[in-house]
Amino acid sequence: MKFLSSLLDKVSSGNKEVTENVINSFDDHLVLATCILLIEVAKSDDSFDDVERQKILSISKKNFDLSDDQTNLLINIADNKNKEMVSLYEWTSRINDSCTYADKKRLMEHLWDVAFADQVVDKYEDYTIRKIAELLHVKHKDFIKAKLR
Repeated sequence: MKFLSSLLDKVSSGNKEVTENVINSFDDHLVLATCILLIEVAKSDDSFDDVERQKILSISKKNFDLSDDQTNLLINIADNKNKEMVSLYEWTSRINDSCTYADKKRLMEHLWDVAFADQVVDKYEDYTIRKIAELLHVKHKDFIKAKLR
C-alpha cells in the first residue's frame, strides 16, 4: 500500500504531479482487480447507490488494511478502471494467477455482500457474480454456499 500512501500524499498536497499516468501506474493489481469486480457487481443493476459504495469501502478497508483516505482513493481508481473495462477476463485472470481457491471463495462472499447490501439482489447482479465465478473457476456448490451464507 506504499503506492496508495505516496499517491494520497501528492493528492492531498495539491501537487499537480498527480496525473492520469500516475493513477494508471497503480501497482497492486490484485487489490485493484478485487475492487473493480466489487464495483462491477454494484453497477450491474444500473444503480450504484451509497449503500453499495459503503459496503465496498468497508470490504476494502477491512481486507486490505487501508486508511479511510487510501480506501476512498482506491475506490475512485477502481471505479475509473471499471468504466474503461472491456471484459471481466482482464481482472479475473489476475486473480486466477495470484489467489488460492479459498481466496476466490472469500471473494465470492464479498461479491454477494455487495449484491445484498441494498437488500435486493437484482437478476443482473446474480448474473454478474455467476459470470465472475465461472471465470474464477469457482465450483457451483461454492457459488451457492457463498450466496446462502
